[in-house]
Amino acid sequence: MTIEEEKEFRQKITDTILPLAINMTEDQIRNIILTVEKENSEILEGFGAMLFEQIMVQKYNKLKRNI
Repeated sequence: MTIEEEKEFRQKITDTILPLAINMTEDQIRNIILTVEKENSEILEGFGAMLFEQIMVQKYNKLKRNI
């Protein structure tokens, strides 16, 4: 991924996933990602782990700022 693609990826997470994930547990988020991976064989191996990591980083950064 280029730097621009990474920025766009993070922004998409912030705009679309984070509003839902902010009120979910880690297990709930992980289970959704695993379910989507199982149902979509075209998703590259490791993408789910990367997505989960980015969601958690952004989630806890946002929660930390709100304290």
